[in-house]
Amino acid sequence: MVTKSTRTTAQTASFSRSIRLGVSENTDADKTANYARELSVNKWWILPSLIFFLFFISLTASANSVEHLAKLNDITQDKRGFIWLSGQHGISRFDGESLIEFSANNEQRYVPFNWTHEVEHYGDQFIISSENNGSWLFDPLTKAYSSIPIETEQNSHYQTITMGNKFYIYSPGTNSVYEYDPQTNQTKNIFRTQDSTYIAKTSSNLYVRVVNDGIYLYENSEFTKVINGHSYSAKAVGDRLVVLNNKQLSILQGNEVVGSINIKSNVRGLTQEHNTDNFFTISEQGEIKKYSSLTLVELPHDYGKARKGRVKLAFHDRSNVLWLASNLGVERLVESDIENHPIMFDIAINSNELVTYNNELIIGSYGAGLHTFDTDSTIFPDDINRYFTRSGLKVMDLVSAGNMLYIATFDGVWGYNSQTQELAKLDFQGNDKLLIRLHYLDGLLYIATNYHGLYIYDVEKKLVIDHFSVDRGLLSTEVIDILPFDDGSVWMTSTKGVTLYNRFTKSVKNMPARGAGKYISLAVANNKVFAATKGDGIHIFDRQGTLLSIIASGIEFSYSNVIQDKIWLGTAAGIYQVDPVSHQFSLMANTERYAFSGEPMAINNKAYLAHFGGILELPLNEPEPFDAPIYIGKIRVSGEQFFQNKLIEVNSTNDVITLDLVSLDYRPGRNKQFKYKVNEGNWNDINGSQLTLTGLASGSYHIEIMGTNSLGEWSPYQAFANIDVAFPWYWTPQLRIIYLVTAICVLLMLAWVFYLRAQSISKIHHILDNEYKEKGLFSLSTQRNIKQTLNLLEEGDIECAKNSLEQSLQELQASAKQEEPDNLYGKDLAVGLPYLADYLQHKYHVKLKHELYSAISELPYEFQANLYKITYEAITCAILHGDGRNFHVSIQEFKDKLWLTVSDDESSFTSFTHKVSFDMSMYFIRQIASNYNATVNTFAPNNDKGSQIVLSFPMLATS
Repeated sequence: MVTKSTRTTAQTASFSRSIRLGVSENTDADKTANYARELSVNKWWILPSLIFFLFFISLTASANSVEHLAKLNDITQDKRGFIWLSGQHGISRFDGESLIEFSANNEQRYVPFNWTHEVEHYGDQFIISSENNGSWLFDPLTKAYSSIPIETEQNSHYQTITMGNKFYIYSPGTNSVYEYDPQTNQTKNIFRTQDSTYIAKTSSNLYVRVVNDGIYLYENSEFTKVINGHSYSAKAVGDRLVVLNNKQLSILQGNEVVGSINIKSNVRGLTQEHNTDNFFTISEQGEIKKYSSLTLVELPHDYGKARKGRVKLAFHDRSNVLWLASNLGVERLVESDIENHPIMFDIAINSNELVTYNNELIIGSYGAGLHTFDTDSTIFPDDINRYFTRSGLKVMDLVSAGNMLYIATFDGVWGYNSQTQELAKLDFQGNDKLLIRLHYLDGLLYIATNYHGLYIYDVEKKLVIDHFSVDRGLLSTEVIDILPFDDGSVWMTSTKGVTLYNRFTKSVKNMPARGAGKYISLAVANNKVFAATKGDGIHIFDRQGTLLSIIASGIEFSYSNVIQDKIWLGTAAGIYQVDPVSHQFSLMANTERYAFSGEPMAINNKAYLAHFGGILELPLNEPEPFDAPIYIGKIRVSGEQFFQNKLIEVNSTNDVITLDLVSLDYRPGRNKQFKYKVNEGNWNDINGSQLTLTGLASGSYHIEIMGTNSLGEWSPYQAFANIDVAFPWYWTPQLRIIYLVTAICVLLMLAWVFYLRAQSISKIHHILDNEYKEKGLFSLSTQRNIKQTLNLLEEGDIECAKNSLEQSLQELQASAKQEEPDNLYGKDLAVGLPYLADYLQHKYHVKLKHELYSAISELPYEFQANLYKITYEAITCAILHGDGRNFHVSIQEFKDKLWLTVSDDESSFTSFTHKVSFDMSMYFIRQIASNYNATVNTFAPNNDKGSQIVLSFPMLATS
């Protein structure tokens, strides 16, 4: 039993959508008539739109390709993979998408020559031969150039090649070949003719080809003719020279012709195959042949035919593209093992469905019934299609089951038996529907209709055993594709999403559409279901209906099938393959020119794909992958262009950086895709082939870039870019070091200040603690003596009580003699200051004068005591820590404030307001000033006056 392993949906976008939108709710005959009328009306606006679209595409392609270049002198490829073309325009670099020209007329890409001829490889550089400016060295990576100091009679050089350590130049003005020795800087004429001359070299020999004379070998500073007569071309292949002359191909090795064959066509093009000993010839009729330079045996190839015309240049690149340059422009050819079979039926839309039936390929057409791919097949009688009704000739799908072939049509399901060769419509009620898809599994035929949901038909019992439609949970009456499984689950796509129905349990699970694109086809592989859509990508589900992933967004898929463990999907621009394990998807080479109308089918180790012009046949072999080199072709930083990928340094975060990305695969195919990541971050997709970066913060960035080849396969090669965005002047690395050192110094200074302050506070606490202990001991001793006296009096011991009192009195007198006058002790300020002056004179031998305002005695006693305390502490501290000998105290009232001024004749009070290092005197002064909201200021010596400490008290605070 041969069945389809998976089914796709309705016909392609150009015809199946019209079927569904063009029908009405009348009879199927009316529906068909309505559709035909709609198609005839719509074609008049579709055709002009299509012509305009193709014209626009052709203009766009010509602007970004090399096909329009008609006068080329050489084509070559540099070590990185870029194609270089020389001609009257200068030299141009082509990356598959854009053409970048270098010439003396181009200010941005200046080189000192315009008209160029041959491009010779010289290490990593090129030797450029120019029409009027001699020969030049040119670096294709850095774009640097330098003149080769060759002195010839004329500066017109058509060829400059190297052999050994010398340069050989052909100048057409004198028909001479020159030899230049760079060690001696000498140029000499070594060969002169009267005809056009070309230089050729193999790996070991140098030849001169005179067009109408023959081939000369240059050896030991002499020329020897080795081939006579006219020659059209000569190309080196390894150590051999392939010579093309009149109707003959010859192989020259050294001075001997080691082989020759006759050729019939007018061959003009000749080039070596990349990295082999083979070569191609191209005739004026477009015939391409491939030969071995060792045996001259003709080898098979799949390049097809070229355009008719005289090929001036031919070149074979690393991606196996054959470049042909003629007066008609540049043609690029790729090998294709695809064979197209034009099959056209006399119907409005040449859309066909394929199926394998009894090991034959069967074609179901949309209007012409059944046909066989093999014209000699006898599987159908000659008049098979006369048994169909008119609507039955419109075949929508085919499925085989043993000897039976089931056909879905506009007029229900039909069956054909290969043994009896009978075609008949299946006999069950309601078999007159417009059908879309069929699927056969284990004796059941699953029928998808356009308006009535899904029918499940038992072919043995010849009856419908289940009908599933919107009244039971189906998203839409239109079922586009079906995929049943042995466990009873049936997957269905519709215009509104995917439905999972189990015919055993009758359970229903709907997965509504996530976008505007319809779900078109279903395929199962690796225990996953792949649902392709019209523009919303391929949605991948597990068998339970959980969405796992979405890939290939933006591509309008149609039919699918599983062939050799990969999913093949048709589109309007080629066939894609999807790996069900890695989910990698790629375009199949050389299928991009076809719009496919049926699902791929495999038979006899070949795949067949129906398109609107026929059927493609291709072998089921894995093509050799091509890993395209990925580069940054051009860099633009705020308008300035660079071609060398070096460190990109920008001065501002506002600079715009644009990277033009290239994938050096010159085969036709889908647009290349790129993605990038920054500093080991996540990969991000790039829309198109340009990466634009702006608003980068100051710092360093490492960019990694990946790309695909022409088939959509990701290349293992990557491109890299390093970007340095400058810091603002105030945040450069040097200034940040200065900032750091300054911050450390400030922190150390603050730590030292806090340490000194802590030491001062600790000292104050120590003094207070000692004073407390001393006065506490004296108080305890006095208290003990008084208690003892009271006890003695109670006991009547007058004498002992008297002795105890006398002892206490002596201790009080001794204490009074030791205490300094640090308090008024109930006296007035006017009395306390003179006493303090006497005390200071007697003890420290310093003089104190005072000046008090008249109403000083009216101040509150507490305030007077505080003023005295301040004066005492200030003077004693100045005496002990300073060098003053004469002090003056002034207390005056001025502008509603009381001013206390203490001055000396030196600099004792200069550091009294120090915030870190201070003693008890300074502490007391600050505390008292704080209680009265007074201000404290000190003044350094000035104009023969000493230092001062001045306190200003508000009068309200003193009352």
